[in-house]
Amino acid sequence: MEIIQNWFKNGCDYTSGVLIYKELPKHNTMLLKNFQKKNNSFNSEKLKYELNKFLEKYSQNLFIAEIKKEVTTVINAVPEKVSESGKKEAVLFHQLPEILRPVLLEANQLFKENCLLKVNLNELPPHAEKAALELQIKIHNNIRKNELCWRKIDLYLEKRIIPETPKSEFDDLTPEGKLRTQQLLYASISKLNTRLKANREKLKTAEYVSIKTKIEREISKQEQNLLQKDEQLIIISNLIDGN
Repeated sequence: MEIIQNWFKNGCDYTSGVLIYKELPKHNTMLLKNFQKKNNSFNSEKLKYELNKFLEKYSQNLFIAEIKKEVTTVINAVPEKVSESGKKEAVLFHQLPEILRPVLLEANQLFKENCLLKVNLNELPPHAEKAALELQIKIHNNIRKNELCWRKIDLYLEKRIIPETPKSEFDDLTPEGKLRTQQLLYASISKLNTRLKANREKLKTAEYVSIKTKIEREISKQEQNLLQKDEQLIIISNLIDGN
């Protein structure tokens, strides 16, 4: 699906978009013929809509498949008792600056909510597959948010860096624009993770202090950027899901 993501990113050229649509499985033959007849504003917007729709369906199917594949590991990692939260609860509010205390509160609340959701999930009857999937997705989303909170806290505790909270500029986007932004964020986060991993490997073999210092600065910037992108992804995903 990278080809569709790149198509949106590179300006939505009509001719190449029609070729992409033609290669989609189960595309609408009549619709393809209309696209091939004439490039006008109606067909252009319809083409964007159809490619976005396919991209959204693909992303949802991929996400659900990922949830089903990893659900045993993810769900089993969530304790049923609040007392099992481990070392993270050792962080106290007075250890953090005022701006990060709500982040710690949110992390603790998300953890407790997941404990409750885990109990509810375990009590569902075997045939309640839809309800189970909804609970699993909720737990999965909470885990992502919880991890983001702790990454912010850890960044402060380890490096005394307070990451900036990204401003939401997504409310006025069209549904198609939100989907396009979501896909661009996925791509951006993937690239950032690749560069961050490469820099961490470089740091292990760096011999000179000056080089190590430079790499460490790059890593700090990348970690902050990644935090912001991940938070933006959560925000835009919530808007798309209607949360």
